Amino acid sequence: MKKIFLLSLLVFSADDMFGQANLLNAKNPLEVGDSSSSKAIVEFMDYEYVDDKDILWSKVVYEFIDLNERLNFPLLFPVNDTKYDDTRKSLWRIIRENIENGKISEVYDSNNDNFTEASRIIGKDSTDLEANIYKNYNISDIYKSKYVPESFVPREIASSADIFGYVIKGVWYFDKIHAELRYRLLAIQPYGTDLKTSVDGEETETGYFWIWYPSIREILDDHLVFNDKNNNNRVSFDELLINRRFSSYIYKYDNVYGDREIRDYIRQRDNESYAQWQTRIVMESERIKKEILDFEIDMWGY
Repeated sequence: MKKIFLLSLLVFSADDMFGQANLLNAKNPLEVGDSSSSKAIVEFMDYEYVDDKDILWSKVVYEFIDLNERLNFPLLFPVNDTKYDDTRKSLWRIIRENIENGKISEVYDSNNDNFTEASRIIGKDSTDLEANIYKNYNISDIYKSKYVPESFVPREIASSADIFGYVIKGVWYFDKIHAELRYRLLAIQPYGTDLKTSVDGEETETGYFWIWYPSIREILDDHLVFNDKNNNNRVSFDELLINRRFSSYIYKYDNVYGDREIRDYIRQRDNESYAQWQTRIVMESERIKKEILDFEIDMWGY
């Protein structure tokens, strides 16, 4: 009985020890938790080149990743940005820190998901009077997080706890060379509390800015996602996103009506509750998703 107890104690102790990154390779205690030597992807692989003539069919879709859903928790937690160093970070903390250190040097206005030059925010100054650009803010201005200069409310920076979700833009396409349906993530937008307009305990939500996703893939590849089932089997944030290991719903897709959103044509009926209306919107989102995924099956139908 005593041997069984000691064996059980040894197993649980070993499980706790090996749950820390780089534990076996640390030459001193400071190296414990250093994930640089235990990367899930040893060498970063960029998107492969796809020739336009090899794309038989494509559709651009916009989706919302709700961080309240359990499957999306790896993108949200930890919400305390000061609790961990480099061993565990939320997706928002990675984005914010790399904007502040200059590695992410340009973003795009939240109101323009087509990435026009006029909506680009770069470096330290995005005010261009000759080009009629009157943003009067820049990347280091902490996006939607800094209160307006006239306000007496102290400056505040959006933390991971202020982020509710992410809006993503991607394209589904049928590749003739590989004869399969594929997905490519094109852009991402953090969505959370607008600290500029939230007053007296009333929070308003907004999209912060758009980032062209291929420009930050290598940055996200350097950070690993926490895996609560097996901490020694972790993937990078980039791998999680490009392989669609998250839950989302489609709220818009490219269409002849100026890329209108689903809620623009699935409108709330008279005497219809809000919950019923949202259910019909979700059903339409699922219909669009099924239509996209069925394209590959229909290619082989006779």
